[in-house]
Amino acid sequence: MPNLTGYVWKAQFKQGATWYNLPDVQTVDIFRGRRLQIDDYGIDTANLMTRNPSGWTTAPKLGDQITVYIYAPGFVVGQDDFVMFVGRIRNVAITYGKVAAEDEVSVSCEGIQGDWGRAPLVNFSLPAQLTDESILDIGTEVGLSTAQFFGRSTNSAITFTGNALDLVNQITRTEEARMFGAATSITATPQLWWYGRNSANASTYYFTDGTATSNTAAQKFDQIEFRSSADNYYNEVVVQPVGLAAQTATLNQTPVYGLSKDTRDNTTAQASDHATWLLNNFQNKNQAIAAISFTEIEQSTTIGTGAANGQPLILATDPINTKFAIVFRGSTYYTIGEGIQISARPGQTRFTIFMSGQDQNAYLVLNDSIYGKLDSNKLGF
Repeated sequence: MPNLTGYVWKAQFKQGATWYNLPDVQTVDIFRGRRLQIDDYGIDTANLMTRNPSGWTTAPKLGDQITVYIYAPGFVVGQDDFVMFVGRIRNVAITYGKVAAEDEVSVSCEGIQGDWGRAPLVNFSLPAQLTDESILDIGTEVGLSTAQFFGRSTNSAITFTGNALDLVNQITRTEEARMFGAATSITATPQLWWYGRNSANASTYYFTDGTATSNTAAQKFDQIEFRSSADNYYNEVVVQPVGLAAQTATLNQTPVYGLSKDTRDNTTAQASDHATWLLNNFQNKNQAIAAISFTEIEQSTTIGTGAANGQPLILATDPINTKFAIVFRGSTYYTIGEGIQISARPGQTRFTIFMSGQDQNAYLVLNDSIYGKLDSNKLGF
């Protein structure tokens, strides 16, 4: 796939123990994570278009493991490949042209969450324990790899029949956690990365429109979207823990803008704290950045070792649960990544990162100059 700035999109799929290149990738569309902080997590998606399947030595098939990545040598020292999607092939459809060279293949893919959704659990039991321990136990039961960190809530004792993704989402909702699928290399085993609340990654990535001082590694953007006051505003929250009485936190205002969540909170006291946390988190009507969009075209054209050159590639691999500082019209906005959409065409790749604002992540974090400021934070639970 041609690209003026050195980004080349590639894909590899696995049959048996062997990895094969998917030739001549022309277009790529990826979605990972979620758009809003209140959303549950679905299954990541990727759609690729390639050409000339008659020339393939091995054809991709339904269920093959696939990795979609950017090949960009020279941008980051010691790294040429940047994994953007891991999952399985869901469908392969061929549109035939007049000659073989005009044939086009559409390859649809689902993220690794699809494996969790197909993994059955029958009378599966979990004790009352920290939520990250339960994520590990579910993965162990169904034979899927996890990397889980910083569970703070305790889930109730569970006997569950259903699919593993549903249970993971229930526990994620209980914790107010974030999760995403990723792999450390093209052929590495994909993992479900899971982070408890108030545990954003240590690194901060910077964007600027040039109207105020920013980090020297700040990159440029060309589109920015602010959330509406209706996107994340609630003045009454009901948390319904399984097997326990529902707990309500309210501002006693009309009209009522209500949010309801089914959880696995272990006690009514924890559920009550959870409801209060949600109420505090979503009662700001002020605008905040909801999404930012950029391409590699706007960034530095110098291929070298500078931080700014590699930043778009590095942040796009794992943008979820990552901190951002964005200069826009003289003000700096602080956000946390929730999801990413990628659209690649010959000559340009566009990245759109969906975010939640600082006001929705303002819970005391020790030794953090932005998210750990006394008198500027709300109590967590």
